[in-house]
Amino acid sequence: VSRVANLTLVSSACGAISSAYASTKDCHPYLKSVCDAAEKGVKTLTAAAVSGAQPLLSKLEPQISTANEYACKGLDKLEEKLPILQRPPEEVTS
Repeated sequence: VSRVANLTLVSSACGAISSAYASTKDCHPYLKSVCDAAEKGVKTLTAAAVSGAQPLLSKLEPQISTANEYACKGLDKLEEKLPILQRPPEEVTS
C-alpha cells in the first residue's frame, strides 16, 4: 500500500483531493461541522477495528506477508511496463 501511495501520480491525486476537501471545509462552515463529526466517527471506528483485528492479523501474518510479496512483484512489473507512473503529473498531462 505504501509503495502505491508513493507513486507520483497517486500521491499527486491524493494531494489534490485532500486540498479540495480542506478548501471546501474552509469555505462552508456548516459542511465543516458535518465533516468534522464524520472524521471523528471514522477515527473512533478505525481505532476500534484495529484493536479488534489485531489477534486476527497476528494469525494471518504469514498469508499477509506472502500476499505483500506477490503485490510488490506485480507492482514492479507494472512500474516497468508503465514508467509514466513515476513521472510528474504536469508531464503526464502535457
